Amino acid sequence: MSSTTKEVVTLQFGHYANFVGTHVWNIQESSFCYGQTTDGATISAPKEIDNDVLYREGRTLLGDVTYTPRLIAVDLKGSLNTLRPDGVLYELHSELDDITWGGDVTMHEASPTVKNEFLTDLDISENLLHKGHPEDDGPEDKETEEEATSSRQTVPSIKDKQYHLDNSIAVWSDYLYGHLHPKSLSIIREYTHQSESEMFELYPQGKDLVKKRSISDELEDKLHFFTEECDHLQGFQMITNFDDGFSGMSSGLLEMLADDYPGKGIFTVGVHPAMLAAESTARQDNYRIINSALAFDQFTQHSSLFLPISLNSTLWRKLSPALTSPYLAYDASLDYHSSAILASCMDTASLPYRMKNDALTISGMCDMLNNGDRKIGTLCSSYPFPLPESKPLITTLQGIKDTSFLRPLAANTGHGTHIPYSQLVVSRGIPNTNLKGSTPHPQNPFEHGKSADEMMKMLVANLYPNTVSSLLSVTQAIPTTTPYPHIFSPQVTRSGLIGDKPRQSTEAVRSIPMVTSLQSSPASGHMLISLVNNAKKIDLRKHHGYFENNMEEDEYQEILDNLYSLSQRYGAGAIGSSDDDD
Repeated sequence: MSSTTKEVVTLQFGHYANFVGTHVWNIQESSFCYGQTTDGATISAPKEIDNDVLYREGRTLLGDVTYTPRLIAVDLKGSLNTLRPDGVLYELHSELDDITWGGDVTMHEASPTVKNEFLTDLDISENLLHKGHPEDDGPEDKETEEEATSSRQTVPSIKDKQYHLDNSIAVWSDYLYGHLHPKSLSIIREYTHQSESEMFELYPQGKDLVKKRSISDELEDKLHFFTEECDHLQGFQMITNFDDGFSGMSSGLLEMLADDYPGKGIFTVGVHPAMLAAESTARQDNYRIINSALAFDQFTQHSSLFLPISLNSTLWRKLSPALTSPYLAYDASLDYHSSAILASCMDTASLPYRMKNDALTISGMCDMLNNGDRKIGTLCSSYPFPLPESKPLITTLQGIKDTSFLRPLAANTGHGTHIPYSQLVVSRGIPNTNLKGSTPHPQNPFEHGKSADEMMKMLVANLYPNTVSSLLSVTQAIPTTTPYPHIFSPQVTRSGLIGDKPRQSTEAVRSIPMVTSLQSSPASGHMLISLVNNAKKIDLRKHHGYFENNMEEDEYQEILDNLYSLSQRYGAGAIGSSDDDD
């Protein structure tokens, strides 16, 4: 297949979606290969992941080269904390230079928001970097460069320093590692983040915003900026909230994308936090259910594939306790923690269309999964994939007797194990060392495997004999360096293996092996039936906010009928009587 880069534009809608997206971009930054490892060794392995699929190269007005995500991120007023909406890459002068009034000027200066330790060190590191690259070669500049070099030697590398940021992360920009392009951020001024008087909580509110001329023009301008510079645009990936007003806003933009970019792939990932910020009321639960139903209908209509993901097994009427694992020690109440898990799984599952060689396209990947017009996917993961450091891979794989090592990141999927119709499995970070150990294993079915890739394919074939499966193996493990949260149990070693003794508290996990399976599965049918059953119990007439925004009751009932019809494509006999109401 061609190795020509086929670009993707990323769209993020909502505060939690931006939490997930920020981890995705931090993972990308940690994955970049600049020619040397952190130990100074030259990198000789071929580059596997094509970062240009998601990133663009540009230049500032001063001629500095930039490398930023091809991204449009939408959030509410008051959601950025210390991050400027236009970034800092392209600034040339102070805003004071724009003042042309000739009379007296009174300045009212607000107290600046204090940056956390990570952002403060990031600023210091960047200032030293710029200080160490003088444009002239005069004696003063050489002296400055020597001072900067000396300073850099006394400041530890940010990636090598351990930060404990759990109590200093209020918004997603508090742990954003890289820079964003000035065209990337779009702030909605009509509503305020965490405001009790300007709540952005209804699907129609977001749908109406997209129809507002000033907002639609801004989004179209940003879209055109990123798409028109692409030589081989393959499509779009969207990360969006699906339970609040952003569900309607992202639905409106998806409709615009389907009209303006026909034939382009659209991979939509809907995300939901593991815990709500406060105990929800019955009305708020109803809003979450109604918004989700309206969004799921539109997402499936205008996306190539829609993937709802969450760490909860039940979601609609009440949230179940979040996913647990003996290898994880995360706080489900912190969006900073839960979003890191979802981001790692999404980043891994999306690798098939981001590879340097033999990459699929978004459309090609989705076509493998949406046969029969099943346009809702299920994501399962093994995070981390449990590789004991003292055992060969062949022993580990022989001990896997069923598919339970892959945990679904989906809610309300019913009980029992679901056999997927088709799946795209990604295995990353499983080394080709210590495959079989020194002892022969004549009775082991994996004995004939000559590489980790071959052995993992054998595992998938054994566990899923009736599923159309494809497996991609990637050497590079998922990076978990700063500012990734410390969410792994002491059993997990620095390199992500399962250790024989607890990891020291002063050591952070640097990377982990993991496996994801993106599936077309009956589990999606169970989820849809559960959503429809809960939505039908709600009297829409009691929620006048939907009617104020031009929602008709007949239209709502038609949407629920559409979702029920979609659920039947996943096996009507198995799920038709499902009554999973949380």
